[in-house]
Amino acid sequence: MSKGRSGEDGLLALDAERVQPLLEMARNAGVELGPLLRSSGLAEDLNVSAGGGRISLAAYFRLQQAVSRALQDETFQMSERRLLPGTTDFVLSRLAGSTSLDAAMRILATYYNLLHGGEYNRVVKRGAVVAFQTDDRNFPFTVKDPDYLHFAMECVQIYLHSMLATISEETADAGLRRVSVVRPRQEAGQPQLNFWRAPIQYGCEFYALDYDAEIMARKIAVPAPELLTAGRVYEEAILLIERRERASAPMQPSVAARLREFFQRGVVDQTRAATLLGMSVATLRRRLTEEGTSFRDLRRDALNQSAKDLLAARRPVADVADQLGFSDFRSFNRAFRDWNGVTPKAFQAAQRARPGTMAVERK
Repeated sequence: MSKGRSGEDGLLALDAERVQPLLEMARNAGVELGPLLRSSGLAEDLNVSAGGGRISLAAYFRLQQAVSRALQDETFQMSERRLLPGTTDFVLSRLAGSTSLDAAMRILATYYNLLHGGEYNRVVKRGAVVAFQTDDRNFPFTVKDPDYLHFAMECVQIYLHSMLATISEETADAGLRRVSVVRPRQEAGQPQLNFWRAPIQYGCEFYALDYDAEIMARKIAVPAPELLTAGRVYEEAILLIERRERASAPMQPSVAARLREFFQRGVVDQTRAATLLGMSVATLRRRLTEEGTSFRDLRRDALNQSAKDLLAARRPVADVADQLGFSDFRSFNRAFRDWNGVTPKAFQAAQRARPGTMAVERK
């Protein structure tokens, strides 16, 4: 399958056509799609037709969040019973008194049943397992396509697990034992199911996440209310997805290494670099933090090395400043002195004083 501009490969890459229902809902509500796609790190001209490329599961969740905001409905108009913005924040605020993820699951099930107007969720303890079960057979869906409903509910399971991970990621991941889905059988082309690190049972009557009861009963410290929001849960889901993708992918150059290649090609704008990497600026910053660096530091080092090479080759200082994109000679002079403790002219003079030197050594 060919890639689109925002195309991706990997175990957690979806066919781009998966976003079609979300975009249709937004379009029918009069929402402009261009900004919606941009905010999700996707190309405005994303081809969502069959065979139109692939997108990351993380990008799908970013788009889902953007559509939810645009439609002012946390069910993305998939339910006849609309959930206003702030609903998830309200539910999460009820977790303040929880002392374990077991207790948190029960609160989540109770409040979502109240909000959706039905007994769709329940927490059941069976021996050494405690399960969060969701029975959607009588749920008032507005969408009738069975395949898309399977996909949507499997994403709901990821979001639910991310809710628990937002409270205690280590406990939630360590406790998961099995995932049950309604999809009749294992099928190719369902990368959202590659998210799970536990066995998947197909053809079930309802959806379920089975956790180790002992682990889920362990005492936890619930984060402060301001850290328990729908936006934070989306961030956690995207973080978990990206970690799983990196863990399952063959060894790839680090983000920092790829940025150094961009800098050599003249790409020094952070937003442009993030787009070329197929991620949002926020994700780019997070990935660089995980690698122990930052865009600013990498860009500085790349500019500094280029400046040294050009000056060592006896290029006029004004030309070097212009080539590297500085607004004027003085700003380049200040930056170079901050980086190296000497002015460009002093550096160039020192290079000329070294016999046979035509270029500075790279570190």
